[in-house]
Amino acid sequence: MSSRRPTLSNASLRRLLAGFGLLNVAEWGFIAALSVYAFRAGGTLDVGLIGLRFLAGAVSSAVLAPILAGRRGVLSVIALMRALLLGAAALMAITGSQFLLVLLFVVADSIVAAAYRPAQSRLMPSLASSPEELTRAVAGTSMAKTVGQAAGALIGGGAVEFVSPGATMVCEAAIMLLALLCTLGIDGAPPATRSGERQRLRDGLAMFPSVLSDANAWPLVWASVLRTLVRGLWGALLVVVVLRMLHASDSSVGLMQAATGLGALVALPVTAAQIGRTRLAIPCVLSFVAAGIAIGLISAKPPLLIVALLVFAWGASMALADATSLSLLHRLLNTEAFSRTVAVMESLKLVFEGAGALLAPALVALFGLRPALVVAGLPLPMLMITTWVRVRRSDELAAGRGAVVRRLHAVSLFRGLDMASLEQLAAHAQPVKVPAGDEPITQGDIGDRFYVIEAGDAEILINGHRVRQIGAGDEFGERALLRDTPRTATVQALTDMQLLAIEREAFLEALTGESGISVAQGDLLAVPLVDVLGALPAFEGVSERDLGRLSLAAQRETLESGTVVLDVGDQSEAVYVLLKGRVELHDGDRVAAVLLPGDAFGELSVLYGAACPGRVTVTESAVVDVLPAASVLTAVGREHAARQA
Repeated sequence: MSSRRPTLSNASLRRLLAGFGLLNVAEWGFIAALSVYAFRAGGTLDVGLIGLRFLAGAVSSAVLAPILAGRRGVLSVIALMRALLLGAAALMAITGSQFLLVLLFVVADSIVAAAYRPAQSRLMPSLASSPEELTRAVAGTSMAKTVGQAAGALIGGGAVEFVSPGATMVCEAAIMLLALLCTLGIDGAPPATRSGERQRLRDGLAMFPSVLSDANAWPLVWASVLRTLVRGLWGALLVVVVLRMLHASDSSVGLMQAATGLGALVALPVTAAQIGRTRLAIPCVLSFVAAGIAIGLISAKPPLLIVALLVFAWGASMALADATSLSLLHRLLNTEAFSRTVAVMESLKLVFEGAGALLAPALVALFGLRPALVVAGLPLPMLMITTWVRVRRSDELAAGRGAVVRRLHAVSLFRGLDMASLEQLAAHAQPVKVPAGDEPITQGDIGDRFYVIEAGDAEILINGHRVRQIGAGDEFGERALLRDTPRTATVQALTDMQLLAIEREAFLEALTGESGISVAQGDLLAVPLVDVLGALPAFEGVSERDLGRLSLAAQRETLESGTVVLDVGDQSEAVYVLLKGRVELHDGDRVAAVLLPGDAFGELSVLYGAACPGRVTVTESAVVDVLPAASVLTAVGREHAARQA
């Protein structure tokens, strides 16, 4: 195969990520302006009350979000509702209404907003045109969030220097409408059943006692929970620090919030450097301690620039603390225990972030602002100091997992995943030994596992014909899992093999954020044919130059549903590359293979002289590029001859 990997562009995914980024710009810009408005209206207490939105979001994410996640057009509906709610809150602020009325609309917005991210996670697989594109989109989501938050805070905070907070809030609601335009026409997957959601809610409530009593998990769980409590505290105290303690301008509020986001952005490469690290206890503990110290040092009332640097350090430390603590939990707990732990932890984090914001006014009233900052900075360092021995012991128990993480990070399909997702995959990876001659996967079987080769060699067979050899570092089995289709080839061990196997549900959850979601393949009409050909096993070893010549000979055709392209025993005179639609290979009444965009058929006849083993029928209106047999043999003749030899 050509060494050049295809770079697939996808307009729908770009629109989805743009919409998500704009959503974060609008939300964080709105909150920056709202914080200034709240402080002017009622001081520290009103700023703290903004934290009620986290508590409402916690309830909504557990109850409403799972029900709405798969509804058609739900992203556009959510963006529209949020624009209307935030616009109403802004108008209330402009007309001088009571702050509690403004807050009511903001809380309603948080209830609606909780369903957006789960719905987006369910939608991404149906838009991706390849596994690699899906992982790039998932990675892009985190980047869009971080950049959007920083940009939104900076824009919203800067705008209040020139116009009123209420007018700024109106502008941010308008930006929310731009997010709506980005997602118009993008449809989701079928909705989940209500009964299943109720059962998940009951199961979730039953998790709490077992998780909170786990000796290995509880220090890290509570560290993460306390981290969000402190984040809620600081979110409420930041406005008071800037406007009361430092006597800075309104725009400095947005500057400080943007510094937090920029710190999280800078932390991304630092976090990536921890991937595969044998021990995580030291970076984990240091990041928690640094986050607490940064808040405490602000109490010394340094100049504004120093405060901005401390806030930047706070944002970076918090991001690193989140990634390393979650990775340690992945390494410590078995799969079932980890799923319970994360579910409990995420619920508690939302509740405690809201509680932290509500606690901030009480601390200021009891101790004053500067002592309140010291109190806010103490919990994280104190917890890490008191639990250091236990965290270090837990880290020693889990040290062996780092090698598996490094192995998975080397897989091209996983290079776009963040640290937590890689650790999740490693937690599910099981070593499998395959003797020479055995078949870890067989053509026509239902896909249940994804494999990474640690040692040994194998050959890929399609209808008994050898099309490719693979070895250590290669992976196989992802297409049937992502597409929920039968295996399209057999993999037979040439030597004794050592594999890492990952079950379907874990594989899909790591790549998409949801288990049990298949990739409903999008079309490849806008993708250069050279890139599509370069990903096909039939063209393994063909140079990019020869693939370019071959693509020039292609003829594009549209095939209506029901068209029989090849029948049993036929000899194909061309290779058909499917760019859009769906084609099935029928062996009698049985569906032997399902072909989706990016697949090819007829290549075995052209390259090996093999008769068609079944009836090839178009089941959804299709677009194919037809490559004449003579052109294919000219392009791949030498490579084909070498494989035959």
